[in-house]
Amino acid sequence: MDLFQITITQPPDLLRTLCYALPFVLFLYGIVDAFLTSNAVRKQAQYPLVGTPVSFFPKSLLNLLYTCRATNLAQYGYEKYKNKAFQIMRNEGQIVVLPVTLLEELSRLPANVAEGTAALNGDLVGSFTGVDLILENRLHHSIVQRKLTPRLPLLLPQMEKAVHEGFAQFMPDSEDWTVFQPYKALAYVSARLNAEPIVGPAFSYDHNWLHTAVEFTENSPSELRSTEEFAVFRTVVVLRSVPLWMRPVVSRLLPSYWAGWKILRNGQKLLRPKIQELIDMNDSGDWQPENEKAEDLNVLSWLSGLAKGRDRNADIIGHVMIMVALATVHTTLLRMVNVIYDVVDAGPKLQQELLDEIEAVARQGWSSNSYDALSKMDSVMRESQRISPPTTMGMKRLFKQSYTFQDGTHIKAGTYVAMPVFAIENDPSNTTNPKEFDGLRAYRAAQAGDPSSAHEHLFSTPGPSFLNFGYGKTACPGRFFASVVVKMVMVKAFTEYEFKFLPGTGRPKNILAHEFLFTWPWTKMQVRRRSKGTCPF
Repeated sequence: MDLFQITITQPPDLLRTLCYALPFVLFLYGIVDAFLTSNAVRKQAQYPLVGTPVSFFPKSLLNLLYTCRATNLAQYGYEKYKNKAFQIMRNEGQIVVLPVTLLEELSRLPANVAEGTAALNGDLVGSFTGVDLILENRLHHSIVQRKLTPRLPLLLPQMEKAVHEGFAQFMPDSEDWTVFQPYKALAYVSARLNAEPIVGPAFSYDHNWLHTAVEFTENSPSELRSTEEFAVFRTVVVLRSVPLWMRPVVSRLLPSYWAGWKILRNGQKLLRPKIQELIDMNDSGDWQPENEKAEDLNVLSWLSGLAKGRDRNADIIGHVMIMVALATVHTTLLRMVNVIYDVVDAGPKLQQELLDEIEAVARQGWSSNSYDALSKMDSVMRESQRISPPTTMGMKRLFKQSYTFQDGTHIKAGTYVAMPVFAIENDPSNTTNPKEFDGLRAYRAAQAGDPSSAHEHLFSTPGPSFLNFGYGKTACPGRFFASVVVKMVMVKAFTEYEFKFLPGTGRPKNILAHEFLFTWPWTKMQVRRRSKGTCPF
């Protein structure tokens, strides 16, 4: 016993030295970190710092504050400084938050002055998640805009079929109330539906592709769960919570980091033979994507036919396809789940109004134009996005050159800027009673205004007070596609199913981490098939 006491009360000299040195090292690190914060703030001294009354404060602690309270910090700065810029500190350096008065000018700046892609890559720690490919390859951006969106009417029959098959496979099939997890069920519905226009019929039924599309972005449903349980956003959230110098070490300790790269490589391996076949046939003149062929109406075919130079590589195109899946599956899934939550929370009156609208449109004969006629559904989606956006900061840019706005606001080269889009959209001067979910808010505004400006209130139309899709010429090119996808799934869901929260529960709360908003993947609610419900398509 005496020997044991000596062992634990008298540690070896090295261990004892480390125990004594650790507080001093942490203190010294805090001083250096605070000095770096103060120096960075001083370089942008014309903009007030939000989050601490003094600039001499450890950046790592300010980053933790940003991790947990980014939306609140932006809201506070927006309300206090309104039409002026301010700054928020995080590990990557400060964000200069610009006022909405600079929106028009910011949206017109060319990429060689202020680049959105570089800002997004930093936010998604691209070198650790594989997202950094977007810095070198932007062909998919123009393909979505110039190929996918104009051809949506041709794709709708395949997509509608995929919705039916996805619901049949992944949703409970019972007329009795059944507990299910909407996020997890709809993840695979979204992946199945998005597979049609993204990778085409060659892979739209392939479980390995669905697994890749879901696992790379979200957690898979429990009954389909593999050992590679991965979400790219989990890696992002963790790595952005630690100092930059720690990321190479911390990333290697994350199971999600290794699983993510494994899924990425497996996805490339899956797609490689088909992509190489298309490239070879295109090079020999034996194949060119055609609108008349269903197997050619997808992003994979268009990329394989149009990619040039270094990008004309099966692995690079495969990598791009997985990045496209990340964007489409996550964005549409988040909106689907939140619309269901919001409509159920709003009560039976709104649910009935949506059903009546769908029925009225269906009586005219269901076609590609029917989705544009769902004005109330569109309004609900827009309102849901206002309440639960994918990110609370938008219009993100990394300035490549120093620039002075017309009002005198000067931004130095290397500065990251953004706008507090959640605060702007929920400003009482822009939205009456912003804390209230009013599903028909945009619908009433469109009905009351000039018919020629009704499009300004659509889910897919950005505006000075609706900025989650961006604004101007750089607005998200996939917003029209996302609008149709979400409407398609909601029409199927509300006409053939009923939903309600578990007894004693209400609408699930959103999860905020950094500037990102998530819904809890494991939330449960109840669903049952309508005995006489019929989807119009």
